[in-house]
Amino acid sequence: MTIEAFEDRLEANLARLHRELRENAYQPQAVPRLEIPKRGAPGKTRPLGIPSVYDRVCQQALVNRLEPIFEVVFDPSSYGYRKGRKTTDALTKIWRELEAGNEWIVDADLKDFFGSVDHEKLMILVGKQIADGRVLGVIQQMLKAGYEDKGQCFATPRGTPQGGVISPLLSNILLTPFD
Repeated sequence: MTIEAFEDRLEANLARLHRELRENAYQPQAVPRLEIPKRGAPGKTRPLGIPSVYDRVCQQALVNRLEPIFEVVFDPSSYGYRKGRKTTDALTKIWRELEAGNEWIVDADLKDFFGSVDHEKLMILVGKQIADGRVLGVIQQMLKAGYEDKGQCFATPRGTPQGGVISPLLSNILLTPFD
């Protein structure tokens, strides 16, 4: 379904999603995956998963509810994937730290982070802030929905789709103990 088709029947689609979530009937679809060029690494690719419009709307609804809950838990020095935070804010923070005499700055790039997320560890961290079993169940379903590649469906025992609306929030939740 295209965004336009979803919008053409917006009220009906939102009512259906609301009903499915309320009745525990929502089932995310396997995420179509494609390989895209990896920036700064000629000839290398990384997987990009694009959830359906319906699933993206559901993920955005979750992000809207969960982000304020987790934002207070996130480290103030963490800048990745955070609303209202830009690269220039991180650079300003670095300069302030250096001017204050601090000598260590950590800039980490975790290899295959989105593909290696441990679902169990992530769900434990989410569960520390969220008690609603229905919400936890929907997140678990999204993680386990699988992916589709060249017409075949595959399980997702690890990882979160790089391209999913909720993936940046989930990554920050998982990285909070590291921060």
